[in-house]
Amino acid sequence: MIEFRELPDDHADLEHPPLLRSALLTLKYVKNNGPIGLTQTKAFKRVFVHWAVENFEWPGVNAEELFRYNKVLNEYEFPSLEVLHFLLTELRLGRHYKGEFRITAR
Repeated sequence: MIEFRELPDDHADLEHPPLLRSALLTLKYVKNNGPIGLTQTKAFKRVFVHWAVENFEWPGVNAEELFRYNKVLNEYEFPSLEVLHFLLTELRLGRHYKGEFRITAR
């Protein structure tokens, strides 16, 4: 059986987890720049994906590596953004409205 370690609330690993940091950056982006455009398949448009690749600090992933093979990235080519998009909509922190991703009142 898997045994989980309990971390105290002031542990350094909990200070800035990548998923939380990326979620906050995404919500701040929407608040400051307006809604994020969506494609026909409800994915984030490439403009935001490009911004996310440059600003998110995911362990083991950097912008140079992702842009080495593709000059333009879609959401599905940056899996952590795809997971974040799903979580934000499922937790109802953001929603799709008329082809845009907007933050909710929460």
